[in-house]
Amino acid sequence: MESNGYVIGYLAAHDTSDHRHWDLIDGSRYGGRDDTLRPRINLVWVANAYRRQGVGAALVQALGCELSDVSWSTPISDAGLRLARRISPEGIWTS
Repeated sequence: MESNGYVIGYLAAHDTSDHRHWDLIDGSRYGGRDDTLRPRINLVWVANAYRRQGVGAALVQALGCELSDVSWSTPISDAGLRLARRISPEGIWTS
């Protein structure tokens, strides 16, 4: 994603079919395995000056699927966890 000719965010993802559901409650266990083919986010980066302005969510939406169907690679950073909770409050898929 660009603004005024500068890169302000990017996302790296690929499709995979090995996931577990996590309800996003700290310390909770992952759910059972799921083999649905879905996009897996490997990396989301947003420039500090543009964080908490919807850039990360827009990058995830650009994957073209339901936000609740996206899988997140682990470990998830604190900033990534905040983004995941914002766009999928019922829980996320992890892989």
